[in-house]
Amino acid sequence: MQHHQNPFGKNEKIKFPVNYDLKVILIANQKHNENKAMIEHVLIKLGISFLNWRHKDSGQGKYTSYTVHIRILSEELMIRLYEELKTVPGFKMAI
Repeated sequence: MQHHQNPFGKNEKIKFPVNYDLKVILIANQKHNENKAMIEHVLIKLGISFLNWRHKDSGQGKYTSYTVHIRILSEELMIRLYEELKTVPGFKMAI
């Protein structure tokens, strides 16, 4: 099992594999199926399993967040995921 320094905890380590809800925030364009497909493409390309999609528009309608439950097997895969997500058109951030 691999460990990675967790920036949010007091010296707590992330233990891989890890399951969590990934939130990807995109500039709103009302093309939810296309946005979801672009994010899915990244997940499939990296071999990351996912389920339970949700999306929500921001209060002022500038952004849409897409949340999906994923399983990450290693720190290297997590790093690659966030790098790949940056290439999605309209990408603002991922947490």
